[in-house]
Amino acid sequence: MSTSEQRSWEQTFGDMVHWDFDGVPSSESVRSSVGFMEREMKLPEAAKILDLGCGLGLHAAELARRGYEVTALEWSEQFLEVARGNAAEAGVAVEFVQGDMTKLTYEGEFDAVILWGNTFGMLSHEENLRTLEGMGRALKGGGHALIDTQNYTGLPPELTKSWHFHEEKKNLLFLTEGTKDVHEGRFGFDCIAIDLATGKRHTMPFSWRLYLLPELERLLHDAGLTILDIYGDDPAKVDWDSFERGDPYPYSPDGFAEQAAKRILLCQAA
Repeated sequence: MSTSEQRSWEQTFGDMVHWDFDGVPSSESVRSSVGFMEREMKLPEAAKILDLGCGLGLHAAELARRGYEVTALEWSEQFLEVARGNAAEAGVAVEFVQGDMTKLTYEGEFDAVILWGNTFGMLSHEENLRTLEGMGRALKGGGHALIDTQNYTGLPPELTKSWHFHEEKKNLLFLTEGTKDVHEGRFGFDCIAIDLATGKRHTMPFSWRLYLLPELERLLHDAGLTILDIYGDDPAKVDWDSFERGDPYPYSPDGFAEQAAKRILLCQAA
């Protein structure tokens, strides 16, 4: 990753305004996500779990509440400070670690590794591979990895611009403009958040590397991981009423279709 890309990545994941723009996951969403993780990874009792890019630690805390031994890694100290507070408020023990997911040093320690949210594709191709390799090493033999990726397989034909105010903080204005890089196979958008009360500007670039499924399979194979199943969220094939009831997210193999926005990979370590 070049210096400019690293700096952009730090801007996006090093500013608490990120959560004003992206939104803090609701408690219902967190429970549904963790329910899906439990069900599909068939987590053993008291399993050791590594949560990569844990953000505000909400999923890590919910996993710990359910009796799992959780290590949660996050690059941003700002995010970690909030995550520790969230775990303390929930009354659960989570080992929070400040670190870089592209430089994992764990060896055969975990029953499961989770990479949830939209983090994976935002890294460079080389860093994506190093992250997967680190996940493969971190897992015990036969351990499972759950990787959340986007299902976009092509660059958008047109780039759009938009703006909106924060729903509650009416002095916070978001300006977004689409981006794409044909040579690198990346798409996304640049977001500028402006605090109209102070004039302070927060720049947050979002850019994802697009992968076709065969490319991902090769990357995972090189990292010592095998795909067991692929889940999607095609609205025509997924029962979202179950989510409204607080059940596990209804991602399913049937839901992995052309209209799916998500491509969730369940993998196993050799």
